[in-house]
Amino acid sequence: MLLPVGHATTATCTGTTSNAFVPTGPPTNVVTSQVNGFIITTENFGLCFTGAFNGDTQGTVTIIVNTSTGNGIFFGQNTFTGTVSTSSGSASGTIFVPFAATFSAGSFQGQYTLYGGTGGLANLRGFGTIQGSLTTFVGTYTAHFFTSS
Repeated sequence: MLLPVGHATTATCTGTTSNAFVPTGPPTNVVTSQVNGFIITTENFGLCFTGAFNGDTQGTVTIIVNTSTGNGIFFGQNTFTGTVSTSSGSASGTIFVPFAATFSAGSFQGQYTLYGGTGGLANLRGFGTIQGSLTTFVGTYTAHFFTSS
């Protein structure tokens, strides 16, 4: 099982779909190895976010698949560039987004955090959940924000 096949889907980053994300193209710099019944893949990726986040991310992910079950985990780091809308207004800039998720039966679910923003996102912190289809890598997210001084 290679993951995620759905990264080949492309989409433009526009729209008002509430709290959704889609790949912006196929992964790049894909390196895969197999060790003791596990497939380990690292790759670069891009996603387009709409909703509370409106913009693009670029990042790196490590994917570990148990070949006997097809289940696994992925984790990584990406940088979001765009506008974030919170209850206190909207601001633009960049922010770091580490994430981790588990997957099985064709879907994934996990968590992310926000830190190290620049521009209008310099004081933004937050966390949330991600979930979606393993085959298309299209999904949704929740977002909880707070600001620091």
